[in-house]
Amino acid sequence: MTDRNELHTLRTFAKRLARASRIPHHQALDIVATQCGHPHWNALTAAWDKGWRPTTEQLALLHKPHAADAPSRGVGLVSASEGVVAGEPYELEVGFDYALIGGRGWAIYLGHAPSEAPKIEKYTSPSPLDNEAFFAEVMKIAKKAADGVREAIAQDWPRRSTKPDKEGRAEHPLFGGVSAEWYCLHCDARSTGAEMAANMWHCPKCSATPLDMHAAAWWREPVPSE
Repeated sequence: MTDRNELHTLRTFAKRLARASRIPHHQALDIVATQCGHPHWNALTAAWDKGWRPTTEQLALLHKPHAADAPSRGVGLVSASEGVVAGEPYELEVGFDYALIGGRGWAIYLGHAPSEAPKIEKYTSPSPLDNEAFFAEVMKIAKKAADGVREAIAQDWPRRSTKPDKEGRAEHPLFGGVSAEWYCLHCDARSTGAEMAANMWHCPKCSATPLDMHAAAWWREPVPSE
């Protein structure tokens, strides 16, 4: 790898981190610099000009696979794992846009919209989910998996979809178009670009999908009489 490619690689890692974590690009650059042993990005570039280069170990750490980068990720593909909490076995299923955890007589489903409440199902009575400590632990596992799903989705979107500009304008991740105001075809609610970005482009009011979000409420226009 040439020196030029190494610096480009560091910038690429920062760009991906900014998109995935929905943080400013300059902050992501500083994080990458810290992982390489420098207090901030400006210090890294100053050291670069003086001949510093990242070590093989530092580059390997940045290359370390993230859950969101798993090769099994894709529409229709599911990643499954098993575990035990308080003596109770569970199975965790992570799909393209959801996380599902379940065990003997219970299941919890989380979609990728933060505003959408978890779907909790109990098939037996009493249920392991009746135990508050057990419920809290399995919810922690499910939420971590759902956060990974959201992070992976955000990596596929334009940066402006997850980080509105100074005027609050955000770009629709599927349709394109930039606006500071968005309207829900499902419930007719108005939301800001910041609200849309924070809720993975689901309606913050009714959790309708990004397909229902539009920059103009065109359905409110009167139908011309014949």
